Amino acid sequence: MITKYAFLASALVVLTGLGFAPGIVAAQTVKKPSTTPTTAQTTVTTFQTPNYSVRVFRQGTQTRMNVFDKKTNKLQLNSAPVQVQNSDQQTSYTTSQGERLFRISVDQAGNRSVEINAPGEVIQETTN
Repeated sequence: MITKYAFLASALVVLTGLGFAPGIVAAQTVKKPSTTPTTAQTTVTTFQTPNYSVRVFRQGTQTRMNVFDKKTNKLQLNSAPVQVQNSDQQTSYTTSQGERLFRISVDQAGNRSVEINAPGEVIQETTN
C-alpha cells in the first residue's frame, strides 16, 4: 500500500517537473442507448403467393401476423394479434383491420392460403 502512494507521489512530481500543471481531471460519461427487452419470436409459418408475403409467428404467448402486399409494396399487417382455430384438416389464423378480415390457413398437406375480405372485394391466393 505504501509503494502505491509513493508511486503516485513520484508521478505527480515528475509531471509537475515536465510542465504539466496539477489540476482536476474531469471524467466524461457517455449515456448508453436504452435497451428495451425484446420477447423472442418463433415463426409458425411463412410463405409467399404471387401478390403477398405472409409470416405468422409467436411472440411470448401471443400469436401474431405480418402481411405484405407485393403489388403496392406496403405492409398490410404488422404484428397483428390473431385468433387461432385448429381443426383436423387445417389451422386458421384470423384478424381484422378496419373493415378488412385477414385469414391465413395451413392444411395438413402443407398447402397455405391467404384470404382478405373487404367490402366489395374478396382476395384469395394459395400456395403449396
